[in-house]
Amino acid sequence: MLLKRNKAEFLNCNLAGFGHTEGYLVLDEMRPGDKLLMVREDENKHDSDAIALFYVPKQKLTENVQTHLIGFDGRKYLVFEDEKLVDVEADLAASRIKRKSQHKGDVVEALHVGYIPASGNSQLASMLDMGYAAIYECVITRIDKEAHPNQQVQIRVNVLQNK
Repeated sequence: MLLKRNKAEFLNCNLAGFGHTEGYLVLDEMRPGDKLLMVREDENKHDSDAIALFYVPKQKLTENVQTHLIGFDGRKYLVFEDEKLVDVEADLAASRIKRKSQHKGDVVEALHVGYIPASGNSQLASMLDMGYAAIYECVITRIDKEAHPNQQVQIRVNVLQNK
């Protein structure tokens, strides 16, 4: 018997901090339906429940753009420093990082585009901390290039249900 995955809306909001990142570099490429990776930043000095959002560019970015290497260990997304790529690949092989179906490899290059707003991140941060990242997805629902940067990208976090 195959399990069918349904989605239930968990959170619907604007992407916070978009105007303070290099997200503008991929704004023309981003589309409703594109997924964002959610990475916990429990050591964030402004918000201990911070959840950073990363976009995996469809096209190669210029060399001067700060990107991050992100892997998924089956429980949570992990961010690695670019200069540690060789060590990361060895570590990932050792810890058996699982592939996410939407990515071609164990490690993807992603651009930090903002955060889940602090006003709605506490419960989601707790769930991600407990290792439930695989049951959530963050999807872009609307893009308005003419709006204020903190209102240009609307997102929805879904909880995935097995049926």
